[in-house]
Amino acid sequence: MVAVTLLIGCGGSSDSDTPLPQAKKISDVDVPKYEGSGSKPAYSEKQAAPDETHPGVKEGVKINRGIVVPQEVEGQWKAVKIMVRNKIDESRNSMKTVSLGDSFELDGSAIKVTVGPFMPNFVMTQKSYSSKGNELTNPAVRLVVEENGKTLFEGWAFAKYPTMYAFEHDEFALQLMDYIPADVS
Repeated sequence: MVAVTLLIGCGGSSDSDTPLPQAKKISDVDVPKYEGSGSKPAYSEKQAAPDETHPGVKEGVKINRGIVVPQEVEGQWKAVKIMVRNKIDESRNSMKTVSLGDSFELDGSAIKVTVGPFMPNFVMTQKSYSSKGNELTNPAVRLVVEENGKTLFEGWAFAKYPTMYAFEHDEFALQLMDYIPADVS
């Protein structure tokens, strides 16, 4: 049982003969019902529960955006470096340098990762994924992760925000570490 004790005092005097107020049960304390961080909703029991979904977001609706590589980016990048982290055995972490459009397998698994395209300044609109110029402002690379022909992940890996929309797996994590321009051998 949880009890709340209310103490009332004045500064400067300590009168040990003054009895302390009786402890109250937390349920007896006059606090507006369900306010704050309680587990109950902040709406009245007489009201209907609000829609639990995010406003404007429909469950299961996926927007199919195209990928548009701008002319100033096309052909300017040839490869990326991906850190493959093994969450179970860190000694098996590795760095993979992969040409855009190529694939590699994760050691000791049936997981295949296909890399590309690369966007140096990733932007997303209602209709497409693209790059706002060729400056390295928000570098991202498209990854498709498959296991035994089944797609596990299809999305972007961001260099500056590695956990944003990241590939989630019990054993492996992938992180965009570097990008190699086309003119470097």
